[in-house]
Amino acid sequence: MDLPLDEIKQINFSRKKIPISPELRPMFKISQIVLILYISSTKQTASLLKLQLFNWALKRTARYDRLLKLKETRHFPIIRFDPFLNRALNYGLAMELFSFNENTGKFTLTTKGEEFAVSIEYQEDLLEEEKSFLHSIKKSLSDKFLSSIFKEEYQS
Repeated sequence: MDLPLDEIKQINFSRKKIPISPELRPMFKISQIVLILYISSTKQTASLLKLQLFNWALKRTARYDRLLKLKETRHFPIIRFDPFLNRALNYGLAMELFSFNENTGKFTLTTKGEEFAVSIEYQEDLLEEEKSFLHSIKKSLSDKFLSSIFKEEYQS
């Protein structure tokens, strides 16, 4: 079949708006990270492993229970490391909501990030499920504990 490509003088493209899932929006992820650091992290500091684990749990309410029982079961779930979380971390660092300590490999909430977390906390209709879950888990899962059970579970 011959296409009349020589006869085509112009091709027009029209950009159409496509809705993006909230999970893929950087500000949504940044808000979750800030809440994880503010509510469920000792000294408002967390490792990438902890942030990825909490991010995994926050995607589905069915996973909340697994994370709540992690201290008892000591069974580290198989999680998918989310590249969108890493992108949100980069944006959050650029926005100075948290900082990264190269010596410890941990992210720490800044004063600006703490103010942002407080503003999210006071808005009752914003991230309700996430806040409720993070308040129920509190600071019970430390980075040291998570790292130790991760190493036990996935020794190479």
